[in-house]
Amino acid sequence: MIGKTTRLARLFRGDGKSVVIALDHAQFKGPINGLESMSAAVQQAAAGGADGVILNPGALEDCVSHYAGRCALVLRITGASTDGNPTFDYHRSIATVKRAAALGADAVIAMGFLGGPGEAASLALLAKLAADSERWGMPLVAEMLIADPARFNDIPSIARGARVAYELGADVVKVYGAGDPAFAEVPRGCPLPVLIAGGAGAEDPVAVARGAMRSGAAGVAFGRTVFGARDPVAVVRALVAAVHGAEGGSCDRKA
Repeated sequence: MIGKTTRLARLFRGDGKSVVIALDHAQFKGPINGLESMSAAVQQAAAGGADGVILNPGALEDCVSHYAGRCALVLRITGASTDGNPTFDYHRSIATVKRAAALGADAVIAMGFLGGPGEAASLALLAKLAADSERWGMPLVAEMLIADPARFNDIPSIARGARVAYELGADVVKVYGAGDPAFAEVPRGCPLPVLIAGGAGAEDPVAVARGAMRSGAAGVAFGRTVFGARDPVAVVRALVAAVHGAEGGSCDRKA
């Protein structure tokens, strides 16, 4: 479909790779460190050369002048839950694909949960959004999470989730687990571009990105390891270098 092809070309460079900066955390966690000003966070991502940013719908008006014409917009369209909710895998629709198209999104992103009581509802919603995305020529990024904390980084579970996203009609998948030497199992079993999530760990995100690229990932979708850094622009530049083939340095993160 021409619409999907056009939008994906704005998210992924000619090498088929992408550096996406996830700035959607405040809908879940509130004004956390580094996201006090959404416009500043987006400006830093764009200044570092990010290929895309993930935003919630309400942040667009404050941020559009910083991402428009500079990097792709990936709009979060599921949420409706905070970290005060004891049910981890509760997500519902917060925007339609039609609204995302009207807002100028280059892709939409939605959660899919495996292994918990919310699995069936989240996967049914993901399938519906895949159908809506096809209708509107909008790429769908499926962020697949394992509901059981004990298996959150379990590679076979993550590989299953990535494949489920493909089978339900997603165009791109975002997953955790990149620091595991067995991560190559994930892109090997999923015929979609795989973006790796960063999390809040202490590992150097540039080193993690390099390892993931060697394992067959198509890029990164990092958030806290970028906007929580002392110099977010430098971190983004290093990630761009690591993902797109040049040498990138390590980064100096805030404690």
